[in-house]
Amino acid sequence: MVGLAALCVNPSSALAWHDDGHRIVAEIASRHLSKSALEQINALLADMPDYSTMATAATWADQQAKLDPAFAFAYSSHYINVEQRATPREVLATCLEKSGCVVTGIAYYVDVLRSQRASRAQRAEALRFLLHFVGDAHQPLHAGHSHDKGGNDINELRLLEYTPAKERTNLHAAWDGGLIAITMAREGWTWQRYAVELDARISDEMIARWGRGSAYDWVEESRLFAAANGYLRADAMTPVRPGDALGEDWYQRNLPVAEQRLQQGGVRLALVLEELF
Repeated sequence: MVGLAALCVNPSSALAWHDDGHRIVAEIASRHLSKSALEQINALLADMPDYSTMATAATWADQQAKLDPAFAFAYSSHYINVEQRATPREVLATCLEKSGCVVTGIAYYVDVLRSQRASRAQRAEALRFLLHFVGDAHQPLHAGHSHDKGGNDINELRLLEYTPAKERTNLHAAWDGGLIAITMAREGWTWQRYAVELDARISDEMIARWGRGSAYDWVEESRLFAAANGYLRADAMTPVRPGDALGEDWYQRNLPVAEQRLQQGGVRLALVLEELF
């Protein structure tokens, strides 16, 4: 009953990684920071008690900023639509044509945190956005197709326990929250426990390998995962269509991808923050 209750939480929502995914990314990152960097980060986040830890602050951009018209300018920074392989210059041009994207959002808030002229409040806001956007960059369908809004228009899907009774979801939400929610419910894990489990699987070799590259590379990885996994049924050939039932075979094929992206997001977020703090 507890597991079923955990899954009945607005499966059609299109928030990136949903809240638990963002909390997991930030928690993993916090475990790879130096004591000095973590202390500075916590001190900067203390201005907003409800979002005073890295894990809670990583949800602010969805929970609060998206609801505030003052932050409407940042909406496009949650994702990028790249239909095919693109150079950094081409990605930048695409982003600038569309009032920004997750790549330019990350770059902008890194610059704010580096700025000697930014106020403490501006730096705290920048940190909350950065914690979120690095996670967004690693969700495969946040580099999905523009014509289906990153899988949001591939709807009326059934996904195991995630869509009980007559509930339905869309492909974007299945990746954002479905895979994570099913796993947490089946294992009886909180998001904190899930973060610990994922972090324990990260080796020094992985950290060294994942530390290379930039946000351009992160979204290219997401684009490739979207093409190879995100948009396909379990047979790895047939596109997911509205009304499909995504079964156990789909879940088992794609869970390792989602978990790797959470791990990579956490490791890379830590590397970015360590350089800044």
